[in-house]
Amino acid sequence: MIEIPNLEFHAAHACNLYCAQCSHYSNFHAGGIVSVEDARANFEAWQGRLGPKQIAILGGEPTLNPDLIQIIELARSAFPDSSGLFVTNGFFLDRHPDLPRALLDNGFRMDVSQHGNSPAYRKQFTEVLQRLAEWRAAYSALKITVRESHKGWRQQYRMIDGKPMPFDSSPRAAWKICLQRSCTQLFKGHLWKCPALAYFATMERKLRLEAIPAWQLFRDYKACPPTASDNEVREFFATREILQCGLCPACKIPFHHQDPTNKELQR
Repeated sequence: MIEIPNLEFHAAHACNLYCAQCSHYSNFHAGGIVSVEDARANFEAWQGRLGPKQIAILGGEPTLNPDLIQIIELARSAFPDSSGLFVTNGFFLDRHPDLPRALLDNGFRMDVSQHGNSPAYRKQFTEVLQRLAEWRAAYSALKITVRESHKGWRQQYRMIDGKPMPFDSSPRAAWKICLQRSCTQLFKGHLWKCPALAYFATMERKLRLEAIPAWQLFRDYKACPPTASDNEVREFFATREILQCGLCPACKIPFHHQDPTNKELQR
């Protein structure tokens, strides 16, 4: 068993919000819903081989997936000894009335991300907080945390002429300040160093970035396949900065996205 700190899996690539500079590119609404079959295939590709300290189910916005509970159950079955984390923006918790019990039964805690303080967003998020209060009262053993994600938001890429563009940084410097350096993604059966690399091709197709040479390093990236040897997998996790890290900023650039419910402000 290869022990790793963290493994993340999207239950949905789609999202209902437009948080500018999202590290998963969910603000560009380029992805869709993950099927149960796809989730099962991803987990089975590494089941019994990886021992993540934590398995996280997120997105996108995972509650957009009507089969969310099944995916959580599959994750627990594949990684029985991992702590479980479920991350959501909370807007569609009412679609999953059995979710609190499923999280408890499968040993998952829940983090609800707050993505802003604009009046339009805050009005809707108040309803989320009311739902959480009800769940806390009914399921006292379920650990629920509201994380103020918007307070630590950073710029991930530059916007030039309406297109996302990479930085030109020192890979080492960028890696040292990266918030996603332990966010290994399980996607298409492969292991990806971070969300930016895993979901780049999806964003590229949506925004037609194929002719932009500045992104070539991301296109050249090779994710770790399940056919890799154990030594190759260990080397994947032991490697710190890679050349692709140089396309991210080398310093912490605070970023304030205005209203994540407003599509026109997504960039």
